[in-house]
Amino acid sequence: MKQSYRKSPVISSKYHDLYEELMTDKSKGNVIMKLSDSQGISPALFARSLLQNVYSDSTMAKKCIKDTTLIEDKDLAYQVYLGIMNDNQYGPYADIIKQSIGLEYELRLERELRLMNITFSDENILRSRGYDKTPDFKLDVPIAIDGFIVNWVESKALFGDEENHSGYLKEQLSCYWNRFGPGLVIYWFGYLETLNSTPEVNNMFILRTSFPEKSSITQYRIDL
Repeated sequence: MKQSYRKSPVISSKYHDLYEELMTDKSKGNVIMKLSDSQGISPALFARSLLQNVYSDSTMAKKCIKDTTLIEDKDLAYQVYLGIMNDNQYGPYADIIKQSIGLEYELRLERELRLMNITFSDENILRSRGYDKTPDFKLDVPIAIDGFIVNWVESKALFGDEENHSGYLKEQLSCYWNRFGPGLVIYWFGYLETLNSTPEVNNMFILRTSFPEKSSITQYRIDL
């Protein structure tokens, strides 16, 4: 999908011409759905590219994706609305679904930590202490997972591919390691095995697809 999608004035113009042609058909139906399927991209990405041809201001195009009532052409507004409503991978509604799933798995991880009596500080507590970039859970006392020391745990409710992982490493995981030391990243829906051979894995953090069983964990305590 990402390989098929290209941000280009030429592509946007092409999509706009295809859209205008199909809109002349009286039995047009869901035009953006039809065109996105024929072009091999998602409806929301097609709509975004189409709007980039309509509005020279890219900021305005982004606003219209989030709020179709801003689109002056009522037919275009309706077609864009249908497109993003029928897209479960990209667009504002898909983002809401992903955020909901992400929260669900964060709560699942929190329950598992509590069941094992592993105390932690969550993102809200860490932000109140002045940290700008925070893992989902900073452990109050480090644990060892299969001998690897873990100070924090990050939950990712998606499949870990090279592109996602590279972005997280740059924007989040490196910061966590610099501030708190080594940690654990959970890709709940699996990850590419090749990630295990990257320099950061097993040095800065370890990867798992779930929180480990208690038998794999060594818990430490601080005697006061």
